[in-house]
Amino acid sequence: MNSLAALVMMLGGGSVAGEAPGRVTPFRRRLAREGALRDLEVDGYRYAVADLGEGPPIVLLHGVGGSIYDWRHLIHPLSERHRVVAVDLLGAGESDRPGEGDYTLAAQARRLRGILDALGIEKAVLVGNSYGGGVALRFAQDWPGRTDRLVLINSICYPDVLPRYVPWCRLPGADHAAELVPLGRLVQRALRGRGRTIGTLSEEELESYAAEVRLPGRRAAVVNWVRAVLREDPREFQARLGSVRAPALLIWGAADRTVPVELGRRLARELPEARLVELDAGHIPNQECPGAVAGEILGFLP
Repeated sequence: MNSLAALVMMLGGGSVAGEAPGRVTPFRRRLAREGALRDLEVDGYRYAVADLGEGPPIVLLHGVGGSIYDWRHLIHPLSERHRVVAVDLLGAGESDRPGEGDYTLAAQARRLRGILDALGIEKAVLVGNSYGGGVALRFAQDWPGRTDRLVLINSICYPDVLPRYVPWCRLPGADHAAELVPLGRLVQRALRGRGRTIGTLSEEELESYAAEVRLPGRRAAVVNWVRAVLREDPREFQARLGSVRAPALLIWGAADRTVPVELGRRLARELPEARLVELDAGHIPNQECPGAVAGEILGFLP
């Protein structure tokens, strides 16, 4: 689970009924001008997808509370050698945010397969941070023939440690309450001390996240994502880790308090073909030290 979920929980902001998502941030407008940002309809839902570059495909999957914007530092550097596809998963960014959507890892992995089908991608390298790493692992379990390699960045993997905001998400009505949380500068400043990644964000970056959070249904979707992960039986997921045959690079922020590095070390032992790299970072190294992460990814790929 993404530590940015804490940001989403507290950065609310009023939304206008019937507000169209559009291209809500400067980064998304830049991608749109480049012809890289598009909308796809898969299984009755609309997804925002960034698609640029040529070569072997890499698919970028964000965590809870995140979006395509999480990969802003990596999309263009990686696209110099690869076709890069970054996806707003269902419930995130400018993709649809159904209140009663199925946000389990299995469902998100199934939808990812549909997105890849729509893009004509048969096999890809999957790069996932936090919840997105869980989606990548589930995809590799269910469709091993379509998984080239895995890059797991502080990926969810075992339920041993749960973030502090999880009990709040369990409360009845938490999804509706999340839609009413106000946005304020004091809240933004207070959040800077809650995690290393949030502390590195500029005012402009914070405002970009806040603009996405304001979209109708966005905060409720975050709560429902967390609830869906809690409802899933982790025993099947963990039992199938040994079936993942794709070579895996594990990149872990050693200072992560959401998914501690000890879990990354355990995952490296249990995946059949995995190597772990520990970085001086928190839960989202792709934002804190993107140059190091890009270098590790490019060095891992053939």
